[in-house]
Amino acid sequence: MKKRIFCILLTAVMCVSLLAACGSETKETAAGETSADSHSTTGDSAGNPEEEKVLRIAFPDTLTTVDVANVTSATMLKEVAGVCETLVHADEDFILQPNLAVEWEMTGDTTWEFKLRDDVTFHDGTPMNAEAVKWSIEWELENNPAFAGSTFIESAEVLDEYRIQFNTSQKTTDLPAALSYVGTAVVAPSSVDGNGNFVKAVGTGYFKQDAFDETSGVFECSVYDGYWKPVETNVTRRVVRSITDAGARSLAVQSGEVDIASDIPFSDLESLANSENVKVSKFNTARTYFYNYNMKKDIFQDERVRKALIYAINKEELVNDVLLGVGGVPKGMLMDDMPWANLDVATYDYDVDKAVSLLEEAGYTDSDKDGYLDKDGEKLTLKLVTFTKRPGCSLIVQATQGYYANIGIDTTVEVLEWSAMNELIQNGDFDMALNSAASAYIPTPAYYMETYYKNNDIGYENEAVNALLDACKATADMEEKYAYSKEAQALAQEDAAIFTPALYGAVFALSKDVTEFQYNAAAHDFIVPYETSLN
Repeated sequence: MKKRIFCILLTAVMCVSLLAACGSETKETAAGETSADSHSTTGDSAGNPEEEKVLRIAFPDTLTTVDVANVTSATMLKEVAGVCETLVHADEDFILQPNLAVEWEMTGDTTWEFKLRDDVTFHDGTPMNAEAVKWSIEWELENNPAFAGSTFIESAEVLDEYRIQFNTSQKTTDLPAALSYVGTAVVAPSSVDGNGNFVKAVGTGYFKQDAFDETSGVFECSVYDGYWKPVETNVTRRVVRSITDAGARSLAVQSGEVDIASDIPFSDLESLANSENVKVSKFNTARTYFYNYNMKKDIFQDERVRKALIYAINKEELVNDVLLGVGGVPKGMLMDDMPWANLDVATYDYDVDKAVSLLEEAGYTDSDKDGYLDKDGEKLTLKLVTFTKRPGCSLIVQATQGYYANIGIDTTVEVLEWSAMNELIQNGDFDMALNSAASAYIPTPAYYMETYYKNNDIGYENEAVNALLDACKATADMEEKYAYSKEAQALAQEDAAIFTPALYGAVFALSKDVTEFQYNAAAHDFIVPYETSLN
C-alpha cells in the first residue's frame, strides 16, 4: 500500500519538475541591464569613483506601481528593496518593537497616541513628523480598500510635531501590531505629484528609489546617506526584478542574473545544492498550507467525512518526501515557534484504517466492487483546487489525490492562478481548496483565525470560536490574548472544517557571494535585511 502511494507521489513531483522547466522566460529591460549585469561597477550613484556592490533580487510578484497603497508594491518596498519603513516592527520572536514610532499608548476606547522618532528624514530631506505620517496614513486609507479593515483607523490627528493620534472605528488593542503591516509603510507627501498621482516612493529606509520600469517591473535603489541609524553593509545598490515564474527565478540565480531568489521549485533543490556558485537556505516561517472544505455542501456537514479525509493524508511523508523537507509537520494550525500557537490540539495523524472506518460509518462503501467508494449509488468524487504561486501547493494537491485514491476516492485537481481559484471558492465550485497564507501578516493572536476561520467564504462558522476571537481582540493583556487564541484553535481543530496538512517552508537560492542574509519568520514573505552584503 505504501509503495503505491509513494509511486503516485513521485510521479506528481516529476510532473511538477517538468512543468517548472517550461515557460521560464524573463524580460530584460534597459532599467535592469544598467545595474543588474554584475555585482561591481565603477562609480556610485553620485558619480564617485568608488566600487559599487549591486545586490540583485528576484521578486515573485508582478510589479506595476510603487504606490504603497498597493500591498504588492508595499511588500517589495519595505521588505525587499528596503526603501520604506513602518511605525512598528515585529521581530523574529513576533514581539513588537519600536521603529519609526518610539512608544504608543491606548488613550481611550477608540484612540491611540503614537510618539515618533525626532531624528528621521525622508529621502527628499524633509522631516518624518506627525504631519507627514498623517498624510501617509490618509493616503493609504483613501487608496487601499483593505486598510480600514486591517487597522480600523478612521482618521488621524496631529497632537504636536512628533505626536500623532489615531482614531479607530471600534475598540482595538491590536493597532500597534497592525501598524507593522507592510500596507502601513510611511512615505513623504512628495511621493505624489501635483495631479495627485503617486510617482515615487519617498520613504525613510536605508535605500532610496532611483528608478522603476513599470513595464518590466525592474526597481533600482541606492544607499540614502541620511539614514537614521548605523548600518553595516558593503551593498551600495539594490536591483529588484519582478520574476513571477518559479522556474525562471531558479534559472536566474543559476545563471548569475540575480543573487537572491525565493520560492524556487523544490525539484531544483538537489541540483542547486550541488552548484559551485549557488547555496540553498531553508527557513521555518509563519505561513501555512491549509485546506478548506466547502462547508456549503452536504457531504462536509458530516464531521466523520471531514476527519476521515485528514486521517488519509500522511503528513510526515508529505513534508519529508513530497516537499523534500521544505516546511514542517504541523502540531496544530500554526508554526510551532509562534508564542500563541496551541500545540496540544487534535491533529488527526495518518491512519488509513481510521479513515476508511469513519467513511464507512458515514455510509461510504465500495458497494459495486469497482474500487471506488459510493453512497446511495453515487461515486464519491472530490474536486481539489489550488493556486500556482507557491511551489508546494501543486505538489500537495497531487499527493492528496494519491492518498485519496488509496482509499477509493476519485478526485480531480485544478491548479489555477490565485484570482481564478478564489472565484471558484466564492462560487462554491470546489470540494477542497488548498491555500497558503501568512499567519503573522498582522502579528496578533487573533489575526490568522479571524481572517480564515471567522471571515471565510466556505460556509464555516462556530459562534464559540468567534466569541473567543472577539475577546482576544478586546483585551490588552497578552497572556489573556494567548489563552483566548489557544482555546479558539482547539475548538476549530475539533471542527476540522479547515486543516493544515503542512507548515510552509521558505527556501532561497542565494549566490555564494551573498553574506549576512538572515530570515525573519514574522515577515509577510521575506525580508532582505539592510546588513545583507556581497563578497
